[in-house]
Amino acid sequence: MAPSGQIQKSKTKAPKKKEQDEKEPEVLSKEKKQKLKELDEYIEGVLEEAGEDFLDQFKQVEGQ
Repeated sequence: MAPSGQIQKSKTKAPKKKEQDEKEPEVLSKEKKQKLKELDEYIEGVLEEAGEDFLDQFKQVEGQ
């Protein structure tokens, strides 16, 4: 017990706010959207060239 006349501080900490909660979602510029679209198309092409066997293995690994 704390001696009389002294205040005992709580040892619990207040929860921290996450940075993402404080930030508003970033609006993507047209340039960034175009680059993401090109990247998606490139990835699709690579995956198609890799074949069905690779896609099946990839899905299994990704699902684990």
